[in-house]
Amino acid sequence: MENNTVSVSGKNFIKKLAGFSAATWVSFVLSFLSSPITTRLFSPEEVGKINLFSTYMNMFLMFAYLGLDQAYIRFYFDPPEGQSQKGLFTICLLLSEAFAGVLTIGIFLFWSPLSVGISGSESFIIAVCLALALVANIAIRFFNLAARMKSKAGLYSIQTIALSVINRFLYVLVAFWNPNHLYAIVLLTGGYLLMTLILFVIQSRNCLTRSFRLSSGMVKALFSFSLPLVPVSVLSWANNSVGQLFIRNYVSFAAIGIYTNAVSIANLVNLLQTGFNAYWTPFVYENYQTRQSQIQKVHRLITFCAVAMGLCIVLGQDIIYLLLGEKFRAGKAFFPFLLLSPICYTIAETTGVGINLSKKTYLNVITFAANVAVNILLCVILLPTIGVAGAAIASCASAMVMLIIKTILGEKYYACVTNFPQTFGAIAILFGAALINWLVSAVILKYALVAALLALLLLIYRQEAKYLFRFGIGILRGLVRKKK
Repeated sequence: MENNTVSVSGKNFIKKLAGFSAATWVSFVLSFLSSPITTRLFSPEEVGKINLFSTYMNMFLMFAYLGLDQAYIRFYFDPPEGQSQKGLFTICLLLSEAFAGVLTIGIFLFWSPLSVGISGSESFIIAVCLALALVANIAIRFFNLAARMKSKAGLYSIQTIALSVINRFLYVLVAFWNPNHLYAIVLLTGGYLLMTLILFVIQSRNCLTRSFRLSSGMVKALFSFSLPLVPVSVLSWANNSVGQLFIRNYVSFAAIGIYTNAVSIANLVNLLQTGFNAYWTPFVYENYQTRQSQIQKVHRLITFCAVAMGLCIVLGQDIIYLLLGEKFRAGKAFFPFLLLSPICYTIAETTGVGINLSKKTYLNVITFAANVAVNILLCVILLPTIGVAGAAIASCASAMVMLIIKTILGEKYYACVTNFPQTFGAIAILFGAALINWLVSAVILKYALVAALLALLLLIYRQEAKYLFRFGIGILRGLVRKKK
């Protein structure tokens, strides 16, 4: 009876996970359809500048959130001082937007060096777009979090898909009209503002309230949890952006375009990661006391799925790169190293869960400080000698360091890993595939070796593979019965 209950709850978890992943798959299809167009019409230089705009925007977002987005998640099921969930949402959103207003003043004061850093020339329009995009994305973030925490997979998917449709449509529109970074930045900012308006119309009644109580105790409870996360968020941003910023100084805007395009291909893993992260965090906070064995099982399943998906992407890389413009194909040699970053982050969401559960969020500072330090050190060493591939290797190595440290710290407070050799063996397999792809030029030999590594992964995770296979068969049988 107990095993059946666990099985049913496991199936329910996977169904919920699939629901939250639906938006990611739709976004992937949109990206898949638009990439052949944009990579042929936009030059790598223009793509590099557009992506630098996003990099700078994300930097300001990390500060503006003040960690309150994570505090909203943490206290959603237990708001401080008897605050309502609507009150918690309203307070977190207003405090973040207020600090965004302060940052906006700084953006306008230093608009010249900021615009030069993004595009190589002075442009006040870029500063205006940066400020507007900052304010809009804070609202988008919190409204999406509200849908996640309410477990409304349909609403979450609709919102995420709408944003992706708006952005991709505008991107393609600019590509046909005038493939220039400035036009793209202006239209994408307009897309963020439009999405914010849509979310206010859809969600304001369910999320916002005028009857909230902003007491000193409430503020103290929120910031005691959230503020230690600010340096973590900034360090996380720095780690994701170090490669681009160093390439900007050591190589060129075109190299940034090639590198970030390779990152976007590596982020195909996000088809699994985004949906998983959307559902995983609220699930853990709600069930960590009663479902530890299921949480451990999910860790094994997500590790297997993430690494297997990474290996399949490596095996299918020739098809993927044929869809892209010829100027962007230089990234094929090193992009498998970039797969390690999103995969390590996904696995670390499970192995490091004890850090947040214990409310010792300051430990994340240690994790990401080491992460950034390794990334910067290797970029300085490798970029001048082996070029853009050096940034990819640095990102890969720093992600593995992050995973190791976060696992060690997280396991002290909540045991999630039941087999350490199995977990880190999977990471070693994917790293081996990246090395093979970079070093082996003979096509048949290269893919034969990567396929052998995939077979090894299936052997190590045979129980998880059997479970997922039986689950998939069960879904297919259910669909057949419904049709009958």
